[in-house]
Amino acid sequence: MKKNDKHNEKLVRQKVAGLPLIAEVIDRMDLRRILGDAIGQHGNETFPAVDSLILLIINLAQGKQPLYELERWVQSLDARCLGYKKFPKGKLNDDRFGRVLDKLYKADRASLMTRLVMGVTKEFDLRLDRIHNDSTTLKACGKYPGKTDTGFELKNGHSKDRRPDLKQLVYSLSICADGAVPVHQKTYPGNRTDDTTHIETWNTLRKIQPDPGFLYVADSKLCTDKQLHHIVSHKGRAISMMPDTWKEVPTFMDALRKSRKAKQEIWRRLKPGSDTEMEYFSAFTGIHLTKQRGYRIHWIYSSEKRQRDRHARQKRLQKAEEALMELTGKINMRKLKTQEAIQEAIDAILAQYKVGTFLHVKIGTTREETRTQIGKGRPSKDTQYKHVIKTVFTLGWSRNTTGLRQEAHTDGVFPLLCTDKDLTAKEVLQAYKYQPRLEKRFQQFKQIHHGAPLLFKKLERIEATMFAFFIALMIQALIERQVRNQMADQKIPAIALYPEDRDASHPTTAKIMGIFADVSTYKLMSSTREIKEFRDDLTDVQQTILKLLNIPNDVYWIK
Repeated sequence: MKKNDKHNEKLVRQKVAGLPLIAEVIDRMDLRRILGDAIGQHGNETFPAVDSLILLIINLAQGKQPLYELERWVQSLDARCLGYKKFPKGKLNDDRFGRVLDKLYKADRASLMTRLVMGVTKEFDLRLDRIHNDSTTLKACGKYPGKTDTGFELKNGHSKDRRPDLKQLVYSLSICADGAVPVHQKTYPGNRTDDTTHIETWNTLRKIQPDPGFLYVADSKLCTDKQLHHIVSHKGRAISMMPDTWKEVPTFMDALRKSRKAKQEIWRRLKPGSDTEMEYFSAFTGIHLTKQRGYRIHWIYSSEKRQRDRHARQKRLQKAEEALMELTGKINMRKLKTQEAIQEAIDAILAQYKVGTFLHVKIGTTREETRTQIGKGRPSKDTQYKHVIKTVFTLGWSRNTTGLRQEAHTDGVFPLLCTDKDLTAKEVLQAYKYQPRLEKRFQQFKQIHHGAPLLFKKLERIEATMFAFFIALMIQALIERQVRNQMADQKIPAIALYPEDRDASHPTTAKIMGIFADVSTYKLMSSTREIKEFRDDLTDVQQTILKLLNIPNDVYWIK
C-alpha cells in the first residue's frame, strides 16, 4: 500500500439487522415468483420491478419510511444478506417505488391474495378452521379528490383515531386462529360501516378455505339477520357479540335486574398482563335462543368485566353529579330562568352520562321577597316602596339505591351469539377471546409499521400500499408464529428479549427484530479497493433465535 493511501482509508458500515429473518420467510412464501407473475417482468429492466416491490415490503415490515428516503435506506443495507451482490446506485429512487406501486394496483390483487394465502397455508401448515375479522381506520393528510377504478376513495366517517376532521379509509383484516396470521384484507372508503362488509369478506374467504364450515368470528357488527343468514344458508358458522338492538338482550337484562339467575363457572385463566391474578368466566344455565332463526345465545359472566362495569358506572355518576353541581350555580340566570329550561339542561346531563335511572333530580322553588323603590331619585322620608315576590328555583338530587343495586346484577354480563348449537359455552367464549389478537395486529400496523397518516399523491398508490402492508403483516406474523411454536416444541419457557435481560415468554416480531437492529458488517476501504471486512459478533440470544427459525449462521450473513 502506498504511504498516502492510509489517509484515504474509510470504514463503511452496512446493516444486516433482521433482514435475513424476513428474507427466509419471503423465500418460503415463494413471494418473488408470485409477485413477478402478478405485476409482470421485463428482461430489459436494470433492476427488476418485483425486486423493488420486495424491498418496499421489507421496509414496511421493519417500519415504514417515506418513499423519498428509501434509496438512502437501501444503500445502508448489506445486499448480500438478501441475496444480491450489491444495489444499483441512483436507481432505487422514490419514482421507481411509486411506479412499482402503480403496477401492483393494476395487478389482479384478489387472485394474487388467494394464491399467496393458499401457498402460505400449505408451506407453513396453517389451520384455517377459525378466522377472525375486524376493521380499523387510517387517517389521511392532504387533499385526495376522486376515486379509483375499484371504487375506493377517502371519506369522512367514524374515526377510530378520534380525528373526525380528517378523511380516512377503512381497512378490513382477517386472521386465522393459528398464530394470528393475516389471510385476507380489503380497503374500503372511509364512510363504509362494518355491518355491510361481512358477506363480501366471507365469500372471499371461501375461495381460500374450500370448507364452508370454518368458524367466522367478528364483533357485534356481524350480528345482523342478513349477514348471519347468508353465512348459515351457505353451511357456514359464525360467532359474534350480540348488540343491545336485539330484543333478547334488554329482555334478559331486565329479568336479571329483578332476580338473580343460576350460572356455572366454565373457565379460569390468568388475567391478561398479569402473572398472578386470575379471572374467571361463568355461563348462565338454560337454553337461550334468538326469536328469529333460533340461533344459540350464551350469556357469559366475567369477573374482570364486572369490575370494569362497576367502575365505569361509578365514574359516570361522579361526573354527572359534578355537572349538576355546576348547573346549580347557573340556574335563575340568563337562559335558565324557567323550570322548562332547567329541566332540559338536567335531561341533557343525565343523557350524556347515561345515569337517568340512577339519579333522582328534583327542581325545588322558594319565594324570595324584596322591597323596591317606586320611581326614581334619591330615597327620602316620602319615598314609597313596593314588595316584589320572586320565585327562585333550586336543585337537589339523590342516588337511586334500588336502581343501582338492581343494575349491579348485570355487571360483567354479556351475550355471545353462535350459529352452531353443538359448540359449548366455553368453546364459544374461548374462540371470541382470541379477537384481541387481531386488535394487536392493528396496533402493530399503526405503531410499528407506521401505517398512518397516509402521505401519497395518488389514491391508487394508497390502495396498493395497503396490500403491501398486508404482506408485511403476514411476514411478521409468520416469524412470530414459528419462534413461538419452536419454543413450545423445544420446551423453552422464555427468551431474554427485554432490557436488562428480562424474559419474554411470548416474543413478538418487533422484539425479535429489535435485538438484531444494530447487527452490521464493516468494510475497511481504500480509494481503490477493499482492505478488510469485519462483522459484529452474534449474541447467544440472537443465535438462539436463528436456530428457532432454522437459519444457519453463514446464511444469516450471506444468502
